Amino acid sequence: MSDDIGDRPKRGMRRFLLKRMLLIPLGAVALGATMAARANPDAAEWYASAVYPALSSVVGFLPSLASFSVAEWVAAAFLLFCLAYLACSIRAVIVRTGGRGMAAYRGAMGALAIVCVAFFLFTALCGLNYHRYTFAEHAGYDVEGADADSAQRQEELVSLTAALADELGQARALLGDDADLFEVEPGQFERYAQESVEAMRKLAEQYPVLERPLYSPPKPVLASKLMSYANIGGAFFPFTMESNVNVDNPSFAIPWAMAHELAHQYGFMREDEANFIAYLACKESDDALMRYSGLMLAYDNALSALRKVDLESANAIASGLSAAVQRDLAQRAEHWAKYEGPVQDVSNAANDAYLKANDQTDGMRSYGRMVDLLLAEQRAEEE
Repeated sequence: MSDDIGDRPKRGMRRFLLKRMLLIPLGAVALGATMAARANPDAAEWYASAVYPALSSVVGFLPSLASFSVAEWVAAAFLLFCLAYLACSIRAVIVRTGGRGMAAYRGAMGALAIVCVAFFLFTALCGLNYHRYTFAEHAGYDVEGADADSAQRQEELVSLTAALADELGQARALLGDDADLFEVEPGQFERYAQESVEAMRKLAEQYPVLERPLYSPPKPVLASKLMSYANIGGAFFPFTMESNVNVDNPSFAIPWAMAHELAHQYGFMREDEANFIAYLACKESDDALMRYSGLMLAYDNALSALRKVDLESANAIASGLSAAVQRDLAQRAEHWAKYEGPVQDVSNAANDAYLKANDQTDGMRSYGRMVDLLLAEQRAEEE
């Protein structure tokens, strides 16, 4: 009888550890699926077009009903859980006079199980989409039309940047040259959250690959100033399928940030493609601020690329912008200068590592590869 009683703690311990170990294979499944998707884009595309839309709609349905960012609270709760788990695990090792090795083992197994579950969910809800066919392939764009260092590409960049600058000035004039577009007015975020969804729906008529059952509108983030210090304008949170936007941002930058995060929600995870999709959605909108925002995104990237190959032309185009556009750019630069510092540097380094880990070899520079898509669109329109 006493032996049976003495065995009970051991059996309980085995069951306790077994529960954790049953979760660890999820990490192996996720890793295997990622490797298979990386080696076989056909399989990744099948998942992105056949499984992901339904799965993401189920996951995102309840969060989409909330007017606030559920993701923000989930992230905060998970962080607190991890800190509490770490504290409890350390306490278990310190307090125990015997069996400290087992306490440390249990803590490590639990941490590994948490990582494996998170990795599995990440892989299922967005990770595999990094390895699908590119949006350029779906749209039929030729992104290899000119060598990066060729004279042809330089001429194309000058033409593209000048055209975008002209369209930018026209869009700004429609908003009123004296209008202050910096502050986000009450109700403006909600209006453009719906407008961005409508713009994406409209774009899906031209590019059916963007169609999906559930369109969850972007959400404002309470901790937006923290995002500014981290140099983050928005974030897609796959665990709730929400597009979260930093509202501590000039109002004219918010519409394209919304559309960018929606592009991720719709299954396109590459940053250059999310930028390009945002530009396409914004420029086709009937709303002048939406168009201005998308054109600003495209102009910024085109000008940055042109400066690397033809600084004189870039400066000439920039100096020719209307006074209202130049004022907007100056306000934006002044705003973001307040947040420069070590936090931003660490955040940029972390984002760079994350992007490279997900096959975007250019890291943070991958955002700027949107220019290749803009040039491809320009060539297609000229044909």
